Amino acid sequence: MTDQRFTELLGKQLTGEISPEESNELELLLSSDESYRQEYKSLNAYFDEKEGPDEHIDEVFNRIKSRIAIPEQVDEEVIIKPTQSKHHFKIWFQIAAVLILFVSGVVLYKSYFNNDRINWQSINVPASEKKNLTLADGTTVTLNSASQLKYPANFKGDTREVYLAGEAYFDVKKDAERPFIIHTDKIQVKVLGTAFDVKAYPNDDFTETTLIRGRVEIRLKDNTATPFILNPGEKFVLTNHDHKASLSKLTYFFAGDVNSIIETSWTKHELMFKNNDFASISRLFERWYDVKIVFKNEALKSFKFTGKFKGESIIDALKALKMIEHFNFNVQGKIVYLYN
Repeated sequence: MTDQRFTELLGKQLTGEISPEESNELELLLSSDESYRQEYKSLNAYFDEKEGPDEHIDEVFNRIKSRIAIPEQVDEEVIIKPTQSKHHFKIWFQIAAVLILFVSGVVLYKSYFNNDRINWQSINVPASEKKNLTLADGTTVTLNSASQLKYPANFKGDTREVYLAGEAYFDVKKDAERPFIIHTDKIQVKVLGTAFDVKAYPNDDFTETTLIRGRVEIRLKDNTATPFILNPGEKFVLTNHDHKASLSKLTYFFAGDVNSIIETSWTKHELMFKNNDFASISRLFERWYDVKIVFKNEALKSFKFTGKFKGESIIDALKALKMIEHFNFNVQGKIVYLYN
């Protein structure tokens, strides 16, 4: 079926002249194509909200006529004459509007939502798992647990763009002509070729970018005019609740040990934290062990801990933390209750 056939059926539907067979045909088209459904929904809303065709009709008619190329040779019987009924004019008006809105709507929908030129793919990593991925340009990505990456099957144009929710370590293939751009909910990270970590979990207090080598440019989604430039060994931090941005140095579990960088320890299947509060550690545990942690006592959230885990279970990890601060826990399936 063509767009033209859909337009014809939609015009009949809007003017109330569609047959039962044509109505079934329209339903089939709507069920088979998301762009048709979006256009159908938009047009129905348009006609529900707009004034009736008899109001300001000359103005609307002239606007529509100016946007439609009418062939020079037209059957006289289909030309709208001033003496014809308002009902016929209404039919012409609605179908003309359908033609205009349908063509523009489908084009916009496909370019914005589908993007005909790019075949978008998505990878989701469950809690307690990690996945490695090589993109079409040779860039390698390691995705942390509970993360999602949207990326094209092939990069086209003069940029290489992906979308991240969660955390990922990128080793970007250098291409001076096509910068690599990572979009998150709060920031945009732009690079040419470098290795860095981006952490952008929706339920975390911070959005972070950690640079290992190379150089990156970071722009806030609500302030793209002022970029932040990271050099190796630096970290960009944005507090999610008040949008305050800052730069700091990488955090080492053991001072001076380049193999103990806390921000990227997860890529080596190690869970490290240093002087973190229990609330933020609980989110790390939830993603690391695929559990849900419930604080029965809010005061526990402010407890501070330093720890390093690799193959330990959630029970072993909690027992180790109990040696630092006193608390109790109860594990019921995938729910962990913490209390005094």
